[in-house]
Amino acid sequence: MEKIAFCIGTINFNWFGLILATAIMIAVAISWYFVRLHKENPDNLLDLTLVGIPIGLLFARGYYVVVNWPMYAAHPNEIWQIQHGGLSIHGAAIGLLLTIWGYCKVKKLSFWRWADIVAPGFVFGQALGQWGNFINQDAFGYPTDAAWGIYIDYIYRPIGYEQFDFFHPVFLYECLWDLFVFSILIIVSWRISKNPGKTATGNLFLLYIFLYSAGRFVMEGLRLDSEMLGQWRLAQLVSLGAIFVTGILMVWRNYKLRNRV
Repeated sequence: MEKIAFCIGTINFNWFGLILATAIMIAVAISWYFVRLHKENPDNLLDLTLVGIPIGLLFARGYYVVVNWPMYAAHPNEIWQIQHGGLSIHGAAIGLLLTIWGYCKVKKLSFWRWADIVAPGFVFGQALGQWGNFINQDAFGYPTDAAWGIYIDYIYRPIGYEQFDFFHPVFLYECLWDLFVFSILIIVSWRISKNPGKTATGNLFLLYIFLYSAGRFVMEGLRLDSEMLGQWRLAQLVSLGAIFVTGILMVWRNYKLRNRV
């Protein structure tokens, strides 16, 4: 599939960018629904969107560049070529969380409440964004003879795998997992709305991080293009840390809620 969707004059519109923009818009639309559901001020979401999108993209790219620095040090002109791929969801999440935390601090809003509001939209946006990996032919796994295997052009095949044509579409697996997590969040959100005060604020967001990280840990083990930290896959280490922290926080925050005097 061609990477360029269409051109207007000398300006190229890449599928990667169009998919990313669509994912962001849909994520914001879903968050808008949850803003109304929680009876919050929509202006705050608008502010978070205008500030959070550039910061999230900057952190997503910065994280990826840092962990792949030897490659970018040799080709510094590629650092800002995001149309070639190279955005880290972990970096984007860090940027978004810092934006929400800072904004809530300034506006004296509840960080946990707003984290709950944006979580479903964020994971749905992740699911759509995975198709950018399909366009750029990355985020694929080991060779496979399965009917759903994806063909990878020769130039994108890792060293040692040039003789294989079809590989596991890990991007698709992660997309399906993200949609599953989104469905769980919708169900849990509905149950929370029916029983207000029974669950600690922030649990929806923490559940998202916990479930996404569990799936990402498994998916990362299938990939051939993982960033490595020594002999360990960096994304798996981050996922394990996120699972541990969010699990502890969910238990602790619900314990405090139940024992509040």
